[in-house]
Amino acid sequence: MWDFAGRDTAIDMGSATVRMHLKDRGVVCREPSLLARCRRTGRILALGVPAQEMAGRNPDVTLIRPVRGGAPTETDAAEYMMRALVRRHQRRHYTARPRLVVTVPSGLSSVHYRALRFSAYQAGARRLTLVPTPIAAAIGMDMTSSVRSEITVIADIGADVTDVGVIAFGGLVTSHTAPIGGSALDRAIVDLVRREHQVSLSRSAAEAAKVEVGAVPPLGRRPVRQTVVHGRDIATGMPRELVLTTVDVGRAIAGSVAEIVDAIRAGVSGCSPEISGELLSVGVTLTGGSARLPGLERLIRDRTGLAARIGDTTGDAAVLGAGEVLRAARSPEPPARDSSPNPHLLTTLPEFEY
Repeated sequence: MWDFAGRDTAIDMGSATVRMHLKDRGVVCREPSLLARCRRTGRILALGVPAQEMAGRNPDVTLIRPVRGGAPTETDAAEYMMRALVRRHQRRHYTARPRLVVTVPSGLSSVHYRALRFSAYQAGARRLTLVPTPIAAAIGMDMTSSVRSEITVIADIGADVTDVGVIAFGGLVTSHTAPIGGSALDRAIVDLVRREHQVSLSRSAAEAAKVEVGAVPPLGRRPVRQTVVHGRDIATGMPRELVLTTVDVGRAIAGSVAEIVDAIRAGVSGCSPEISGELLSVGVTLTGGSARLPGLERLIRDRTGLAARIGDTTGDAAVLGAGEVLRAARSPEPPARDSSPNPHLLTTLPEFEY
């Protein structure tokens, strides 16, 4: 059977959402990073939204998150997810073996690095490039160049990881990865509702409440909003309706938000004095799903002294940047399996050969 080269493919392997970009087609996939597996047979039943809909409804189904902390924790499941998405979106080229760029946290460990490489090649990658998420996000927002000396600070606040990178001349000057993100905010809301109202709330309901009425305290002039959530009464086991306000959600997430701000402070504290002097005028650009939390920019400014702004409202910056890396690298293929259009891009990642 012939192997087709397929379209160049970029993947942002987020802990909550996996995004895929194809050459000449743009972003073709925004799926939850979830797999539904049958408990009896071990067979994968669904991926993405269909798997999310099965959660908690079918007792014979267990939900798998193959990516945690921006890295594959279950190699076989991560390989299945990448292979299924590549085959689905390559259309008729079922045996496509595309060039692949995958975004990774800047602080990825060597163990997770090996696991991701193995999963990508098993999923059908012909050539593989791994790009740190801050670099990819900066490229996706057209904020970096290998020939410019301007400083760029990117804070990517994902589901499980906050990845902060200081970029100059197209490469990472310093970076910091902290295991804190939007999922921690959801867990904090679940814990507060259980502790104060004796109601067991699902993670998805907590996330919906965070998106609808969440804000970083103090609220200032922002109006107090409210939303209705449904959970299970711990004492009686019966369904129960509960009203959560902006104040309730703000109290729940205050501690986790403070950890995110501390991660940003740690990310910029490793800069040299020459670069640190420019950070006051540069500020911090926020990307990722949790970057849109109202009040977060003000809190970062108050606690770090750096101006903060949201640079990406869709969450696609990293995968668009990875696609741009592929476009820039489009040239006659060298013999090596891994390549990068900019030698600075992989300076923070260990290299291994099989």
